[in-house]
Amino acid sequence: MRRRNLAVFAAWFALMVVRSPLATAQDGEDPAPDDAAPAVAGLFDAPRQLAAGDGIIDSGASWGHSSPWVEDIDGDGVRDLVVGDFSGLFRYYRNQGTDGEPRYAAPVNLQAGGVDAKVPIY
Repeated sequence: MRRRNLAVFAAWFALMVVRSPLATAQDGEDPAPDDAAPAVAGLFDAPRQLAAGDGIIDSGASWGHSSPWVEDIDGDGVRDLVVGDFSGLFRYYRNQGTDGEPRYAAPVNLQAGGVDAKVPIY
């Protein structure tokens, strides 16, 4: 399983980092901001902060990487946001807008059977 995860990560990494601008800088010169590989340019939207409730969505104090996912959790036909982190918990942000223009409510912990859903990390 660990070898498979490493292979999946390696494939993802190869797709995401086609050519690093830092690797193309010559003799200490700063890379140009538009020095993206042609196959990757325009592939992703510019990063932006997402708001929920009264603030910016933040994965909190847990160390490690967040794992966001959009899925219609409450069955209303609009995709909600679920964010997991290294604490093993998942925060659920109900989408009160549309898929094209989401407006996320303040987060609550995702629950199963009235108990916070948790995936042990180790």
